[in-house]
Amino acid sequence: MIYDKSNMLGILENFRNQVKEAFKLAKKAKLPKISRSKISNIVVCGMGGSSAGGLLLAPFVKNIPLFVVRNYELPKYVNKNSLVLAVSYSGNTEETLSAYNEAKKRKATVVAITSNGKLAEKEGKNAIIIPSGFQPRIALGYTFIPMLVVLSKYKLIPNQDNAIRETIKSLVPKSTSKEGFMLSKILNAKIPVIYASEDMKGVAYVFKTLINENAKQPAFYHFLPEMNHNEINGFKKQAKKLHVLVIRDKKDNINIKKRMSITKQIIKHRTGVTELYTKGTNLLTRMLHTLYVGMYNSYYLALMNKVDPTPVPVIQELKGKLKAK
Repeated sequence: MIYDKSNMLGILENFRNQVKEAFKLAKKAKLPKISRSKISNIVVCGMGGSSAGGLLLAPFVKNIPLFVVRNYELPKYVNKNSLVLAVSYSGNTEETLSAYNEAKKRKATVVAITSNGKLAEKEGKNAIIIPSGFQPRIALGYTFIPMLVVLSKYKLIPNQDNAIRETIKSLVPKSTSKEGFMLSKILNAKIPVIYASEDMKGVAYVFKTLINENAKQPAFYHFLPEMNHNEINGFKKQAKKLHVLVIRDKKDNINIKKRMSITKQIIKHRTGVTELYTKGTNLLTRMLHTLYVGMYNSYYLALMNKVDPTPVPVIQELKGKLKAK
């Protein structure tokens, strides 16, 4: 029986080209004029897969506050000195549209990233328009790469052009697919719990949501050192139902590396533990390559679960009931 009825595999195999195209689109974009000195904070507005890029931005942004808003309302600190990245893949996400409208009222500098819909209508030629027809969670290249380019252009982060080019070269479908498949065999019939350092917690979060949406199974995440102060105590009862995946990065703080090793020693007698080491010389490559493995992992888990990875019927049911009320 064919479960991948929408050919997600084909989209995954083309992920490298997605990142390459997103880079070109963002480089050509005409951005609102504002000097670096006028920007006091960065706010990313988005939901679901469209918010993922905002979570991944955190380790790149060192010298200015960054906030990710996944709600209808904007916090009080958003004002005329805020740079707001409004990200809605469909262009019709009601929470993001609400936040966008509020940002405009407060005269914030707004950059919209979307494929279509009301957000594209509102921003017109000023929006960064990305290709439509993808599930937002698999359109990560289109939604995340433009954010890096925008922040680079405003000199809010170091220029990422070379890092993006290196990342494109690293996204090799054959080897990554194999790595994702081998991981899916380990996680099959388990509840994955994904741990990472705080710098990599965005990667851990997106990794787990890929499993939720594609494989239609529970998965959870946390980050160190915080996990050592609470969640580690939970590996006493029913832990055999879980399997821990630890994302390890060569640039993790030495104390975090030590904590990860000791945590593994403590819990491995109660639950399965697998370590996934990031690959690449720069942060972006290590992040996106790991998530590419996560995409393939969730895809193969979906097939093992005998479900189509593309549709999200429960989310559609929720949206339908919200509209009906």
